[in-house]
Amino acid sequence: MSYRHLPLTCECGQIPARILEVGFTAEHELVIHYWCSLCKRVVCVSKPLSQCWKDCPRLIAEERAADMASEDAKFLQSIGVSLL
Repeated sequence: MSYRHLPLTCECGQIPARILEVGFTAEHELVIHYWCSLCKRVVCVSKPLSQCWKDCPRLIAEERAADMASEDAKFLQSIGVSLL
């Protein structure tokens, strides 16, 4: 599986050692909740799901679509359907 890294840092610049919770809001946002070990604060980051979709790597989706089309063509040929 390929994915794009979601950078997380506290206002103090610390990267979280572990994430406590991941969830969704009623407003369709992704929420990531963690504890900053440097400044001892609870940090809650949110991002609209529409933005998450935009941030997804496109090449992966295009490669999957091409792979599926290739597999579909092979299957159709195996049952005697010829593609023009």
